[in-house]
Amino acid sequence: MGLPCVFFLLFAFLPRVFSALSFPVGGRVTIPVPSAYQPGFVGRAFVLAAGNAPPDFRAALSVEAIAGASYSCSVLVLLGDVKVWASDHVAKFIPAGRCVLELTHDGDLQLMDRAGRIGWRSGTSGLGVKSLLLKKDTGNLILADAQNQTRWQSFEHPTNTMLWGQRLDASSRLTSFPVNSSAFYSLEVHKDQLVAYLNWRGERYSYWALRPRAGRSIAYTRVGSTGLKVFDVNSWKIAQILAMKSGAVRFLALGSKGNLGLYYYSASHGRFQPSCRALEFCELPLPCGPYGICSSTNTCTYLQLSGMEYSTSFCGLASSEVEMVEVRRVVTVLRTSSSASNVSKEECLASCLEDCSCAAALHTNGHGVGTGEWCSRYALVGGAREVEVKATESSYWIKVVKKGSARHETSSSLVTKVIIVGGVVDAVAMCVILGGLLYYFFKIRKRLVDSGTNNS
Repeated sequence: MGLPCVFFLLFAFLPRVFSALSFPVGGRVTIPVPSAYQPGFVGRAFVLAAGNAPPDFRAALSVEAIAGASYSCSVLVLLGDVKVWASDHVAKFIPAGRCVLELTHDGDLQLMDRAGRIGWRSGTSGLGVKSLLLKKDTGNLILADAQNQTRWQSFEHPTNTMLWGQRLDASSRLTSFPVNSSAFYSLEVHKDQLVAYLNWRGERYSYWALRPRAGRSIAYTRVGSTGLKVFDVNSWKIAQILAMKSGAVRFLALGSKGNLGLYYYSASHGRFQPSCRALEFCELPLPCGPYGICSSTNTCTYLQLSGMEYSTSFCGLASSEVEMVEVRRVVTVLRTSSSASNVSKEECLASCLEDCSCAAALHTNGHGVGTGEWCSRYALVGGAREVEVKATESSYWIKVVKKGSARHETSSSLVTKVIIVGGVVDAVAMCVILGGLLYYFFKIRKRLVDSGTNNS
């Protein structure tokens, strides 16, 4: 099988020649969509270029093969080969026959297909827009009027990337959507902290936060040459994340696993490389996926949940058909804002059993700077990591179907037991291993005895 087809089309199918610095009203670009699905296909028509030394900013119309044997149609901003903004970040546009970019005479930037169906638009009709511009120093894609006033800009519609000079405030957020997952990640600005969240089926859990000193309120954050800087309403810097490498930071990215990274361009390697990352592997929200446990050696182990579904599988079951099982030497990096205080372990587990959307619970004796007992409930088993026995006063519990229940008999669910991660093996598995060793020992011994008898 050959390599996937990748096509880069410079000013392809243009009705006129455009300047590399502006795309005027009436401008129209078209890329035909292949009639047959070609995995890995990428077709691009570059319509704007900033004119810098590589790696340069470029704006392009793009057709890409995606999952489901389909093609997406989008407008992109690229920094070198890195996609730093895309019109289809949240919702894909699947075109019929062709992908068309047009800046209409009433000032609306639109994506449409052969049938004229509009899949994305800037919403700037009637605002006097005269051209599409690409800022040379920042990569900000702008729709401007005759007085060069900005009427729309990509910086106000962030994706998973913050470019140098771009700011993020309470009205916007970064988001990252992993492929084939019902979860997504977000980086959001709150008055008291900058927070990263795992968003899961209507619930969300924080897993990283940057907090300024007490009494300081965040207004916005911005990427600078030395890292990410946090400012108050007077534009005083009140917190920052400094890059660890000497190269100038070009962007911050929220990755597909939820990690935050600052990136600089390495001329010697000819590509962008991370200057620093906020989290280690086991600090990620789902480093091993649901029902996975990140060990102290940064490897993944998995709970034996044969045939078991996630949290939705518990709805429709009576509380008497399920039970809570402790996973010893394990906590979760996920934090919920709805943790309940002064709740005993028994009350915590009972509340999870009674709520069919609850899949796991963390009970803590002492929470942060406070004291007392706290209960946190989760709609998924995730963010689990192995810890030393004496390093925590927490206990982590997961919900399972009771052995002998109707659901258990049909789904072969987890055998009821206390799970101890790290060196302790299930009793059934241990019996199998020991039985195999004993069989091997006696079999070899018998062969040696028989051999010795025959030789004599």
